[in-house]
Amino acid sequence: MDTSGTKTRELRQSIRRELLSNAIFIAVDVSSKLARTIDLSTGGLSLTLPQPLKIGQICAITFDVPHDQFKQRALISGRVASCFLRDDNAYRIGIRFIQADAVSKQLIQAAVDRYLTKEEK
Repeated sequence: MDTSGTKTRELRQSIRRELLSNAIFIAVDVSSKLARTIDLSTGGLSLTLPQPLKIGQICAITFDVPHDQFKQRALISGRVASCFLRDDNAYRIGIRFIQADAVSKQLIQAAVDRYLTKEEK
């Protein structure tokens, strides 16, 4: 169930790949929160947070992306596209990317193309 009380289907335009990584979530009127990414695509990502967020809320997220034999930090801005309560009482938040610097875009594209496995759902 999303935070508006109605069931919605997340419309994805690109394939998501599993990415389990620590992240920092920052938004206006929300203190910065430690989060955990679930999956990643070139157009967005999913992560977990202990509290719900409003659909449409603008945010910034920084997270580690695999690159060669190392991890590098990406920074994106995005908009909350979905928010669902999970069985473990955490919220699965879908973020649609709005903007990323050139390096973050390249890191994400390379990770999706080369390093991450397709998430089967």
